[in-house]
Amino acid sequence: MGIAKLSKKKLHDEIIREAKVLGIHSGTSEIIADKVVLKIMKWREGRSMITEEDLNERLAKELAKYNEDLAYLFKSKDKII
Repeated sequence: MGIAKLSKKKLHDEIIREAKVLGIHSGTSEIIADKVVLKIMKWREGRSMITEEDLNERLAKELAKYNEDLAYLFKSKDKII
């Protein structure tokens, strides 16, 4: 469990990369990434720091609204499956 340094661009790019792995259309993945990044940045306001585990958990929750498979990738990140 590490401390996550949050960057909008890195977060957006990571969502796009994982969506591409799943074969999600690029236009769809852009829309999903844009919406989720906005939600994550709003969620982190007022928090002095968040762990990578907290971030991935929150990402999974937000991504589940759009694509369960994409959410699962973030939920199970850094875990043996």
